[in-house]
Amino acid sequence: MSRLLNYIKNIDSNTPINLNSFFKCVDKLRLSQRCEPQNIKTTKIKGSLYTVDWINDELMRELRILAADDGQSRALAATQNRSHSVKVNGSFLLMRGKSENPVVVMIDGTGEFYYPTFQSKQALVIENRQNFIDVEVMIAFLEKHTAFEWEQEMNVIFSEGNEISNALHKKFLSNYDRIYLCMDVDLGGLTIAKNLMTLLPDTEFNFLVPDDIEKRLDRVVERESPHYIEDVIKIGLSTPVLAPYAQLIKDKQKILEQESYLHE
Repeated sequence: MSRLLNYIKNIDSNTPINLNSFFKCVDKLRLSQRCEPQNIKTTKIKGSLYTVDWINDELMRELRILAADDGQSRALAATQNRSHSVKVNGSFLLMRGKSENPVVVMIDGTGEFYYPTFQSKQALVIENRQNFIDVEVMIAFLEKHTAFEWEQEMNVIFSEGNEISNALHKKFLSNYDRIYLCMDVDLGGLTIAKNLMTLLPDTEFNFLVPDDIEKRLDRVVERESPHYIEDVIKIGLSTPVLAPYAQLIKDKQKILEQESYLHE
């Protein structure tokens, strides 16, 4: 239940509300009526708690409209220009093969999905857009520098940052027996990997890094801040399978973006 709706229910039932908090809530709304003395009458109960004895009809009408829309569908919320306050009722993933153009996997608000192509038992997840676009170059690099082996009809999925770990994707992604993760070797990449492993505890994951990762990190000039490294270490401690990569970032004090793999 939204705060605004809760306030209205309490006002209707003559239940005391925190008046200061109510005013702050209403002041954030761009209403034609304001919570001014002439628009509301109250009785103090104790402290900041008041019962609302009367409230301007037009002000209450506008509050009821916004409260009714709050937490409902984006389409309904959009009638009051508030769609941004409501989660999208569904999602989609971009998926492709080695040579084919991407297709869209549509996923509804319950996690049910539709995909106009074959779903394999293994998938390669690529974090960054350019690497997903240049997938053939990316696959060739992975086969040369990691233990990854391309299998015919394997699905390649665009991570779009951490969007892939959306809970709505669980039913679709759980159909894969093994998922290869091609992520940036940084806090963001480790976070995506951790979130996916938490979302899909029964799936086998392989976090891919080049066999010469230390040399690549050594070529990076900039070092990360102690605070950044602390956050990396936390992921390593909470997700043991990612600990070696967190340790590597800690030891080098550096990170590596996967776009660099495209410039051999």
